Amino acid sequence: MELRDTLPGDRAVIGVEQEGEFMWLASKKYVHPKAVAEFEDQLRRIVEQGWWVQNWPGRS
Repeated sequence: MELRDTLPGDRAVIGVEQEGEFMWLASKKYVHPKAVAEFEDQLRRIVEQGWWVQNWPGRS
């Protein structure tokens, strides 16, 4: 997750996907840094426990 000064369309959060990578972008205007840290902890937990798996073509 990465904090940005602004996001397109004045959005609070956007998920950005490229082949082999997924990133959450959050607006500093709407999302407090503590919320980002807690969200990152939760995302790390669900990925480590196998609850979220990305399956891009050509990747194992």
